[in-house]
Formats: sequence, structure tokens, C-alpha cells
Amino acid sequence: MWPGGKLETCQEGNANVMLGFAWLALRQADEALKTGRLEEAYRLLGQPAAQGHKRAWEMLQQVAEGFVERGEQRLRHADHEAAWHDLLQAEQMGRAESDAGRLRQGLVQAEIAAARTLLQAGEPGRAAETLDLLRQRSARQPEVQLLEAAARGWLLAREQAARGEFPQAIESLSQVRRLLGDSCPVLDRYQEQMGERRQTFAFLLVQLHQVLEGRRWQDVVRIAEQILAVAPHHEEARKARSRAWKTIEPVTVVLANPSSTVPSSIRDKGERSQRFLLWVDGVGGYLVCLGARVTLGQATPDASIDIPLYADVSRWHATISRDAEGYLLEAVRPLLVNGRPAQKALLHQGDRITLGSGCQLQFRQPAAVSSSARLDLVSGHRLPLAVDGVLLMADTLLMGPGAHSHVVLPDAKESVILYRSKDGLGVRYAGDLTVDGRRVAEKAVLGPNAVVAGDEFAFAVEPLGTRMGRL
Repeated sequence: MWPGGKLETCQEGNANVMLGFAWLALRQADEALKTGRLEEAYRLLGQPAAQGHKRAWEMLQQVAEGFVERGEQRLRHADHEAAWHDLLQAEQMGRAESDAGRLRQGLVQAEIAAARTLLQAGEPGRAAETLDLLRQRSARQPEVQLLEAAARGWLLAREQAARGEFPQAIESLSQVRRLLGDSCPVLDRYQEQMGERRQTFAFLLVQLHQVLEGRRWQDVVRIAEQILAVAPHHEEARKARSRAWKTIEPVTVVLANPSSTVPSSIRDKGERSQRFLLWVDGVGGYLVCLGARVTLGQATPDASIDIPLYADVSRWHATISRDAEGYLLEAVRPLLVNGRPAQKALLHQGDRITLGSGCQLQFRQPAAVSSSARLDLVSGHRLPLAVDGVLLMADTLLMGPGAHSHVVLPDAKESVILYRSKDGLGVRYAGDLTVDGRRVAEKAVLGPNAVVAGDEFAFAVEPLGTRMGRL
């Protein structure tokens, strides 16, 4: 027992304090509600001091109605994501059920219409994302399921065509047509193109088998490239092209003799570095590596590293190898891939490689029809000569106007292709072309110091030792 009734007095004081807090919370919530600050009003009414108060219950009903009303306004202005936010808030509160149901129905119908419009425009990927969000938000209408099946079928057809599975792709598109029902001109055109691609692919595949049987490796490379332009992920064509290049891979340019910097396990395989410089007017310079395996390390006077770096890295830090599966990064010293330690990693588009304490390179393969790749220094470090990037050249390099090119030529209308042949490095271009001041038709083999010009571009190739010393 507390002496002199102090316990009762203390309890009365606590009750008065709680009433004071409740009054303050309700007053602040009322002001927030009147000015449209619904989230703040909801937060204030959820405080312990306000819970259970009759006025708080009434105000919560008003907040829920406010969310629904604001959601309807946002729906009318096609701000669907914000309208969904308001609807989910109202549904979470468990009030204004009928009004929330009306808003939900309106939002679902608006999203269904948006998904159908995206399909009509030939954008099944974006349509699938819209429909997937609807499913996550508990929309189970039959039309959602129908459109989702159409979008997934369209995407599947694209994947099948990329692998060269054209009969399956055409059947998938037929199912999409049955699901959509009404007219879709974009789908009609895509089906026609699919039929044309199927015929071209079948013709080229027969040719590929013939030249493979005859071991005509130059023709294997040429036909495999044509097949991959039609079906970029066709496994047989990719393996055939890789096999052909391993057989006929030319020594296009000569480099310094190997030194003790690179271990004998690499030198003994005959994987001497084959590199040259590419200078593009108005664009920049590039170190081009032709070897199927390249080394990265510190730039020192006696180094034979393929990609020497002025950075705090080891003399031989890592290797990158190219085969039919892609590009494999192997660590000799600690490195990171996308911020995570790695000993071996198959590189993908956009991967960021960190060597040592902070030398970072970004890996890109911009052209689906070429196995060549590009490394960009993104940490401020550089090579012994200030080039803009390193190109890992397999069979071809694309220089052109789009982001799909290894080197972007902003003024060019057509792509310029550097390719490897039994005679060395060659160039191919559909327009007018001049090589070392001599006009040529479509393609030409380049000499060791060739200068090439077209209507919208000019570039030069240069043996490595001419400008970069022992690099």
C-alpha cells in the first residue's frame, strides 16, 4: 500500500496525461486530414494515445474515404501507380469497402486496357510486366490471365526464334493470335517476318553443314555469321564459328616477345598476344586484342601483359579467355565482379571488374551478332597511351550509328565491319569506301598502317609498336 493514497493520485495523474496526449494527437490528425495530408493523419491516429478513442474511429473512416477519393482523382489523370498506392492504403485500413471496390475495379480495367495497348504496339515485355503487377495485386479476372498468356507466348516465340527453333516459334505466335482474337497488325507483320526468317535460316543451315563437311573454314565463318544474324543464340552456328576461328585464326599483327612476366603455362600454348591500335576520327582510340586469351596487369617497362594498366595492381593480375560459351575471367590476384570477390566468373553485359584497390573496368558485348567484346576503364586509370577502351576482337568488330556497335560512329548511316580473314584484317562497308587513297568496292584487306575513309567516317589501323613502345 502506498501511504496517504499516493497510488490513487499517481494513477489519476497518468490518466490525465494520456488524455492530454490523445487530445493532441486527434487535433493534429484533424488538421492533417483537412489539408489533405492523409498519410500523416493515418500515422497520428495509429499512436497508442489515440487508439480506442471514439473520435479516432470516426476520423479513420474519413481518412480511408480520403484515400479512395484521392485514388479516383489520380486514376482519372492516368496516374495508375499513385492510385494503386491510395487503394492499398484504404484496403489495409479495412474501411470504405464499397468505394474501395469501385476504385479497384476501375484500376484493374485501366491496367488491362494498357496491357492490351502494349500488345497491339508489339511490346509484349512491357505488357507482361503490367500484367504481373496486376497478379501481385490480387487481380484474378479471366481477361488478365488471357492477356498474360498472350504476352508470355509472344516472348517465348522470340526466344525460340533466337535459338533457331522457328517451327516452335511460329506455333507459339499462332497461339498468341488465337488468344488476342481481334486484329493486331504488328503481330501480323511479325508472323510474316518469322516465316521469312525461317526460310533464310533453313537455307543457310544446309550450307553450313556442307562447308563444315568440306572443312572450308572461311565459308564456315561467313555462313555462321549470317545464321547468327537471323538466330543470334543458335548454338550450332556459334560452336561452328568458334571451331573455324580456332582453326584459321590469323596472326594479324605482331607484338613484343613474351617475357618472364607472363607464366610459361600461357607462353607454351602459343597464345602470344596479337594486338593493334584503332584510331577513329572524332571518336577516339582503341587497343584491339585478337587473342582468345588476354592478360591484365600493371604497366612496367619489361611487361608482356596484353592490357597493361597504370594502376595499383599486380604485374599479372587476371586473364580473360574467350570460347564458345563466352568470356571467362580468372583471377591471379584478388579481384571483384560487381562488388563481390570472385576467383572465376563468366562475364555478362555490364559487369564491373575491380582489380586491386580500385582499378575498375566495365565489360560489354553490345552486338548480338558478334562475339567481340569491349572493356572500358571507368575508374580514371589508363593504359600507357590514352586510348578510350579495349576491344576484344573475335571474328568481327562493328562500328556504326547505334548502341549495338562496338564503336559508335554518330554520323554514319551504315555499319562498318572489321573482320578477320586468312590474309589478315579486312574491312566491309555497303557505301563508298577508300583505303589508303584507293577506292574499293564493298570490302578490302588492310595493310599494317591502313587509312580507311567513307562519306561519314575515317579511321586508321596501326601496328602496336609504332606508337606505344613496349606496350
